[in-house]
Amino acid sequence: MVGCRAHARRKFDEAVNALTKSEQKESSAIIGQQYCGKLFAVEEKLAGLSPEERYLKRLELEKPILDALFAWAQAKTAAPKSALGKALYYLQEQWPHLIQYLKDGRLELSNNRAERSIKPFVMDRKKLSIRKHSQRSSGQRDNFQSD
Repeated sequence: MVGCRAHARRKFDEAVNALTKSEQKESSAIIGQQYCGKLFAVEEKLAGLSPEERYLKRLELEKPILDALFAWAQAKTAAPKSALGKALYYLQEQWPHLIQYLKDGRLELSNNRAERSIKPFVMDRKKLSIRKHSQRSSGQRDNFQSD
């Protein structure tokens, strides 16, 4: 299973946004966000390569960033319920999945494209579920009122 780096980045974005502007400047949340940004920037440069070339370039360019990110995250401590604590926990718990994309140049750093492609179907299913629930609720009220 391949993890989604965008979800990890989002956790650090949330940690940054939980801070005031003055707290953000040298915060650990900013550092985590910057590591994620570096990975996405490298990945963008590799977009036009063949899967084999992307695989080799990822090992050369991204693996050192990933290694530094993981070492940094393991050295950090934060209150578990804080936004930074949640970001660090997510990163460490998902780490085995987040590095799977390094094994195959066809895999993507993030699953955003896949999520966007299924979103219309999920939204339609959700609307249908809400409609069915609403119909059941109104039917139950009618039954209750007629007794």
